[in-house]
Amino acid sequence: MADILIIDDEDFIREVISARVEEMDHRAFLSGTLKQGLELLSQQTFDLIFLDVNLPDGNGLEALSIIRQMPQPPIVIIITAFGSTKGAKLAINNGAWDYIEKPFYKDKLILQIKRALDYRKEKQKQERKLILSTQGIVGKSAALMKCLDQVAYSASTSVNVLIQGESGTGKELLARMIHDNSSSNTGEYVVVDCASLPETLIESMLFGHKKGAFTSADKSSEGLISMAHSGTLFLDEIGELPLSAQKAFLRVLQEKKYRPVGSAKELSSRFRLISATNRDLQKMVHEGTFRADLYHRLQTFVIEVPALRFREGDVKALSLHYVDKLCKEHQLPAKALLPETITMLANYDWPGNVRELVNVIERVILTDPDLELIYPMQLPETIRISHLEKGFDLKSVNTHSPAKASHLDPGSPPPVFKDYRDNAINEIEYEYFKVLLASCDWDLDMAAGQSGLSKNRIYHYIRKFQLKSS
Repeated sequence: MADILIIDDEDFIREVISARVEEMDHRAFLSGTLKQGLELLSQQTFDLIFLDVNLPDGNGLEALSIIRQMPQPPIVIIITAFGSTKGAKLAINNGAWDYIEKPFYKDKLILQIKRALDYRKEKQKQERKLILSTQGIVGKSAALMKCLDQVAYSASTSVNVLIQGESGTGKELLARMIHDNSSSNTGEYVVVDCASLPETLIESMLFGHKKGAFTSADKSSEGLISMAHSGTLFLDEIGELPLSAQKAFLRVLQEKKYRPVGSAKELSSRFRLISATNRDLQKMVHEGTFRADLYHRLQTFVIEVPALRFREGDVKALSLHYVDKLCKEHQLPAKALLPETITMLANYDWPGNVRELVNVIERVILTDPDLELIYPMQLPETIRISHLEKGFDLKSVNTHSPAKASHLDPGSPPPVFKDYRDNAINEIEYEYFKVLLASCDWDLDMAAGQSGLSKNRIYHYIRKFQLKSS
């Protein structure tokens, strides 16, 4: 028996859906407002929600992000009286299971309920099977948990995995985790740093070579692909692989065969492929610097690693963890972070992500090894200044709708230049991203391609101005 919540301001619609729910021997819970519906959601777990778009106290689509962040998020079916392609796209992009229009046909409604509950049941079975060893992972944010769910699922399969994320987010750690939790963990885990491969020796290093194949080949050598047989081949920073090597590597992926340099004999190697990159491969395909056929081969399963600035609450956990860890490594007395130091660390955007955070903490504890407490003054100037600027911004800039940079009055003293400039920049950024996202129907891939920015950068501005998809 499933618990199903119906949030709609029309009594008749609630009665129609609840009648079908109870006819199927499930429990129906009714709400006429968004506020009441969210209160019910906070009190108990639901399997399925029917959610109206236009409610007296809000837009149903805006509530989707809140629902998706719940510990056991239910399946959501959006209902509306006004069907449109744009509305359907917004619903799906925001994580809805489906989008249906009023009035409902009885058979279709029953089928929707059955399909949604069957899917949820199968997903829950699968999740119970996915037991992931998360050694080395610190944090419990919703963004990180979603990423780890993807890691667990990919570890249970043998498909190619592409891990995408900014530098310093821990892509290498997740790749190793996939290998360690997969059926190929008995084989070798072979790492290839594509950014450091000499272009003239790439094929030799990947495929191996026979003695005498080239001037310095005084003996035969086994390639990395051969070493990865029955194991995992991890291509780190695959976006740096030259086009010439991309073509040769594509054939290995397609046929599982390769030929060592200088050899007439073909060999075979069956391995699990995991790739990682901090570059926009789709953009590179459009620019002609990355092969489209190889890109499609790599992205059988894609894992997006969240930047640290999107992992709410994890900076504190990571900071406490690494202070203890690094003090032990350097044989120093235990240290404690002051609350104001933690606040300052949490307010920073961390462009270098976890790697930058670890480096900052290590520098701080080694600079003043005898201090038992870590003070804000010990942090780098960039972090302290950023904290001060954000404090001023909260006082002087309305983040929902930036203040207009008014025209200067020749008869009055001008304001501080930095404040005037910052207000003007905020105004431009706000207007640009509001129009950009609206013109792309909140399709972030399209917005990234149109603006020339990464998706993570666009997320930054969505959060900065608290933009809403409605």
